[in-house]
Amino acid sequence: MIYGLSRYKLFEKIAMDYEKVVIGLISVFSGWVLAQFTSILKDFMRARKVKKCLQQELEELKSELERTLLIYSRMLQIYGLKGIDNGSASPISNHIFKNYYKEAVLDLNKQQRISYQLIHTLVEAANNGMDELREVTGRLQERNILEGTSSISEQDGDLWGKKVICEFNNVAAAIWHIRYHLAYPKNPDLSPLTKSHEEYLKYLGSVEKHVAEIVDKAKNISREKFDEFYNPESFANELL
Repeated sequence: MIYGLSRYKLFEKIAMDYEKVVIGLISVFSGWVLAQFTSILKDFMRARKVKKCLQQELEELKSELERTLLIYSRMLQIYGLKGIDNGSASPISNHIFKNYYKEAVLDLNKQQRISYQLIHTLVEAANNGMDELREVTGRLQERNILEGTSSISEQDGDLWGKKVICEFNNVAAAIWHIRYHLAYPKNPDLSPLTKSHEEYLKYLGSVEKHVAEIVDKAKNISREKFDEFYNPESFANELL
């Protein structure tokens, strides 16, 4: 009886030890699963937040690009008056895309990725164009200071004006793509030979006409009136 009791207690002890081991393993496994789930949930929530911020940044970029387009519109009017503007546009910041896009890219579909990358490539091109235009303007300013106004030829003015037109077109293209993405955030399809592609090509044609109208109408603005502070005629009547 004593021997049997001892064996029973031994089995009971083994069972209790086994139960503790199983409970310990379950606890470790549950903790690991919870940690993995928490990490996945945290990454998911962060990706959603970054996606929302990327979308909001497009709204901000749209406003900044429209402001830049207004500056270029005034430059085009100055070009129409056979002048050269001394001012320049300010660089456009796309901080969120540059620093956080990689955290959301896996949560975006193909069309969204193409659209975002195209938009921000155009934004970078717009910033590079500002630097190039600033450089052209700076060279002409320096020559004007050192050699006088007579040193600036009509060809110089045309070179400056054509550069402004080029940058106007770049900014206008970026604005179209942002508007399109904001209108169709879930599927901003930019595939060739689609209706959206046709609309884009028509838009580019309208930009060329708009530029020509700005330059042509500027010829009827007197220089005195043009230089008036906050004179509405010194700017384009409407943006694209």
